[in-house]
Amino acid sequence: MIQRRTQTASYWQQQFTLSRKDVQFLYGLVLDAGRPMNETILARHLIERHVKQEEEAIRAELSKGIVYQPREAYAEGTDLIFPALDYAHGTVVGTRVGRNPDYGEFTVIQVRLDGETELREFASQLQGEHALHRGGDDDLLAATDLLSPDELYEQHGEYVAAEMSATLEGQEEFVSFRTDWFLRDLLLSVDMGRRNIAEALIEIKGRPLTTAEFLPDLDFPGEVSEEIRLFSLNHSLEDDRRFDNVGDRGRDIWYLRRLTPQPVITPPARLEIEYVPYNRSKISEELLLIEREIDDEGSSEEVMGPSRPLYKTAIALIYPHWRAGTLPLTVRTRGLFPDSANHHSPVVLVDGQSGDRMQGWVVHQHGFVYGLAEWYKRYELPVGTYIRLERTRDPRIIHVDFEPRRLKRLWSKVAVAEGNRLAFQVRKLPVACEYDDFLTISEDDPGAMDRLWAESHNRRETLLQILVRIMPELLKLSPQSTVHAKAIYSATNILKRTPPGPIFALLSSEPCFVPMGGGYWTFDETLVGS
Repeated sequence: MIQRRTQTASYWQQQFTLSRKDVQFLYGLVLDAGRPMNETILARHLIERHVKQEEEAIRAELSKGIVYQPREAYAEGTDLIFPALDYAHGTVVGTRVGRNPDYGEFTVIQVRLDGETELREFASQLQGEHALHRGGDDDLLAATDLLSPDELYEQHGEYVAAEMSATLEGQEEFVSFRTDWFLRDLLLSVDMGRRNIAEALIEIKGRPLTTAEFLPDLDFPGEVSEEIRLFSLNHSLEDDRRFDNVGDRGRDIWYLRRLTPQPVITPPARLEIEYVPYNRSKISEELLLIEREIDDEGSSEEVMGPSRPLYKTAIALIYPHWRAGTLPLTVRTRGLFPDSANHHSPVVLVDGQSGDRMQGWVVHQHGFVYGLAEWYKRYELPVGTYIRLERTRDPRIIHVDFEPRRLKRLWSKVAVAEGNRLAFQVRKLPVACEYDDFLTISEDDPGAMDRLWAESHNRRETLLQILVRIMPELLKLSPQSTVHAKAIYSATNILKRTPPGPIFALLSSEPCFVPMGGGYWTFDETLVGS
């Protein structure tokens, strides 16, 4: 069987391009449909078109002559078609006797192919089996092992869709939004006045709005389908720099860029992880277990295990996110929040204590949820607070809560600035929630901590240098001169945003850090650099 070009991967993945007639074909499809069409549907139609075109071309070529088969005899002047040569047409101009040990005596026909000056020779009256023997023209066209257009799309559709979209982007008559294509002449006009109304609606409502929520106030012609109205408005808002599409999972939700909190657009420096190369094989087994207890977005699935959809979970609030008023998107929390290809998307955070609703933002590309700073302050939640998260029936509404307990004044670590040095004190602070005491650390003066952070970065201090500086300060707080690994992690993040892995690798490999068991460590200054 001669393989057709459209049945090969090389045709769709390497050779396929759109001709002007292909573009006109797609134009006709969308025009006849009278609505936007998804690139998937258009790509399937394109594949079907090329398959049909190839079959029609084969039929046209076969009509020019007889399909060559080695076992048949052909007289001079006979018109032949050669499927193995891309259905080339040729005329028999002479014959001679041939002999082959495998086939015996046969006839060699001399053929002049269209467009060639040199004669070619082919075997005829060949006895026995041969790969080119077939039943005839109908057998050639009715092959049973051909892939259908749908099957071809499953294998090569992404390549066809990509090439198609790239071509249509350069066609003035086509417009797109997301993966849908439409015709410019069929778009509704969304003038500046309507876009100004859309801007005002967002301000009045005080929240992001779906495209459909704008429609009742924009006075579009009623005879135009809602599908076209939505596409036209989406396309127009996308081109207007005032608006930001913050939708998720294929839903389009619009907000104003000027109203979006700056930390959502430009993540706080406190959350920008400074990746430090390290060898995980050096981390002790005890520290590996402790690492899994810390919900840091810098700890990958290799550390925490695979992420999965969740409806509720609880995590201990870590210092960087306490400071930024955010929550980390980790293996334990990511599955609770809606996913999106956009940089950020809105969620509603419901206070589990009061029922109040707070505007939150999932910043997908940077791995955090913004919008909890005031909530942390309202309830005076410390670092280490166990935050409970529960998803509602609406995946964009999340309950956030904590486990309250009777207010007590408890001894807690407080970071203070002594000149250009980070030091620690123990003070009694009010606590009215369940929390992880090892992670807890407070600040005497946030501005002073920011100054120490900046100075440390200006000096380009390494992680090891920071650990060597803070360990003696932490040990002063304990009569046993020991400090827990979680406390070391929290204190380190005051000066350098680092997940547990690199910190614990240094604790496990540098001789100056001495394990005392139970997750506690001490420090031997004499062994620094040894």
